[in-house]
Amino acid sequence: MLKLLNGLQGNKSIGRKWYLLLKEILELFGFIVCPQQPSLFVYEVQDVKFLLNTSTDDFLCVHSTQQIYDALCEHLKQYFDITTKSGSQIKYLNIRIIQSIYGISIDQTEHIEHKIIQKHFPPDKIVDSKMKEVHTPFRTDNQYEIDLMEQLPATKEQLQDLELRYGGGFSSILGEIMHVWVFTRLELGYGISRLSQYTHGPNAASFAGLYRMLRFMATHPHRPIFYPRLSLEEQQELRADFDYPKYESIILPNGLAEMVDADHARDNATRRSCHCIIALINAVAIHWKMQQQKCIALHSTDSEIRGGFAATKVGLFLQALCFFMRIARALVRPLPIFTDSKPAIDSVNSNTVTSRVKHIAVPILYMHEQVKDNNIELKKIDTTLNLADSGTKPNPAPTFSRHFDHAIGVRFYPPEDSEHYKLLELHKFKHSPYTNKNNVEKT
Repeated sequence: MLKLLNGLQGNKSIGRKWYLLLKEILELFGFIVCPQQPSLFVYEVQDVKFLLNTSTDDFLCVHSTQQIYDALCEHLKQYFDITTKSGSQIKYLNIRIIQSIYGISIDQTEHIEHKIIQKHFPPDKIVDSKMKEVHTPFRTDNQYEIDLMEQLPATKEQLQDLELRYGGGFSSILGEIMHVWVFTRLELGYGISRLSQYTHGPNAASFAGLYRMLRFMATHPHRPIFYPRLSLEEQQELRADFDYPKYESIILPNGLAEMVDADHARDNATRRSCHCIIALINAVAIHWKMQQQKCIALHSTDSEIRGGFAATKVGLFLQALCFFMRIARALVRPLPIFTDSKPAIDSVNSNTVTSRVKHIAVPILYMHEQVKDNNIELKKIDTTLNLADSGTKPNPAPTFSRHFDHAIGVRFYPPEDSEHYKLLELHKFKHSPYTNKNNVEKT
């Protein structure tokens, strides 16, 4: 029996063995593995290009010709049975992907509806007062932060009552939310970064915080990310409209770019800061990271520099991926990193470590070297246009909606008479009541 168990998938070594076998089979066909991301393979011969992403035994393929795809299928069939699916609408793991002349969209709506909403909000057990709509996943009042800090961890009996009331253990519910945050729901990031630290000893306030995030997903289950088919060589205007005719705007590159922001000492218990990094292509999010910083920042410029340092490391990794996928170097280097902190930009660009920032000399000098080598370029952006701002603090609903609607490409959604609109079921997309729809249409 022990011998059999050693050969089952799930054993620590079996996953590695499978990957090494698969890598050898793909390299035999002509693929090259990405050094920075081993799950990514590229095949390129003359004008024929093939990108292959692997997740155990599930492959997502993007190819320039049908002939090369058919040839790969025949090659793989020599070693194991395969099933294929192609078309304008496919599923990869639990992500739905739709493509058309307008662009490519991804969403996890079906997973959210079946695995989260039906579990936590079954129609036969939920009354209207309990399912009150919420349009932000995290409470914006100061009292909630006080409750998180002052409430003691739940006792054994209290924990059982909380798990019964909210439909599961704290770690289990957090894991459900994190699963969708990682792939498609970046607006959940701040709440996760704040509440995940209570995993070891949850209290009533932290459970209530998770439940609010579930209510937010029940209110807004359908928020697909839409990537338009725009030339990466061009630019576009990102615009925030206020009371007519007042507005703010900035010109962004369609190539790789980043936005970063950091708060200062928002966590009342630890006084640690949180930073948010959003990487963009065509000004739509392709990667995001919200996390609490590991060191206590002495002032706001301190936390902003630490956030910029983290963004630089993420940016260099994404640059390497783009180079490997043969994206033109001029479209990703120097990488523009947008921040709303002018002191942080000045500290890095001046290459001067003053007494106020000498404790973070290494991040400053590291970023300065990257600027000098033309790898990155720090740029100023107003807070109203910085899409990373709502990933560092619980902003009010109008600001929150504006930032994340821009980040997921709502302004690029296909027209109502298109097939993509119908496949994506955009009639289910729900605007926050705090959003000015006229402004959304203008942008």
